Amino acid sequence: MGTSNSKDFQIREIQPGDIPSVVDVHLASFQNFFLTYLGRAFLERLYREIAQELGGAFVVATAPDGGIVGFAAGVPHLSRFYRKLARKRWLDFGLASLGAALRRPVIIPRLWRALHASESAGLSPCPAALMSIAVAPGTKRSGVGRSLVRHFLARMAQNGATHVCLTTDRDDNAPTIGFYESLGFWRVREFQTREGRWICEFMIDTPSEPEGPLLAPRPIP
Repeated sequence: MGTSNSKDFQIREIQPGDIPSVVDVHLASFQNFFLTYLGRAFLERLYREIAQELGGAFVVATAPDGGIVGFAAGVPHLSRFYRKLARKRWLDFGLASLGAALRRPVIIPRLWRALHASESAGLSPCPAALMSIAVAPGTKRSGVGRSLVRHFLARMAQNGATHVCLTTDRDDNAPTIGFYESLGFWRVREFQTREGRWICEFMIDTPSEPEGPLLAPRPIP
């Protein structure tokens, strides 16, 4: 799809049936990332859990033809979200990632840490987190990403969050870092993962006067 102005797109909250299309955008946007390697089944479970988290926000951008071309998703309390996954959903996520683990057993410790990430999430200066945002490659530079962030923050504010944090790679990632800084995020810390990646954490205030409500949230079965 060609580049389009953001006014050509609608931002709405996620609806039942959107998860596969959200995963399509994720797979196209994050081709060499760890979560992508874990596979579609893992990602569908993860995004479904995020969509069901009370107090969170999950918005999607749709093109004029109705297709999903971007999304932004997050939760009100990241460490609590991870604790819930580790306690109640570890078997589901383990089975969903079994194929990837069998193909490359070296990822098993990293997968275990990913499902038990509440400790590292607890070091964040704010509990609420923008966990994932992506725009389909054909719609980059259209303003859709900025609109997604704005609507996501508005919904988080409506749900009671005063600040939102996010993490991204520090090295060789200038465009993404510049994007967040241009939106008003500021850097609060840097840390290194056990795999040796340097990560930047950013924070932003949610708007004190959120925009009008989006479509009413719908539960994801």
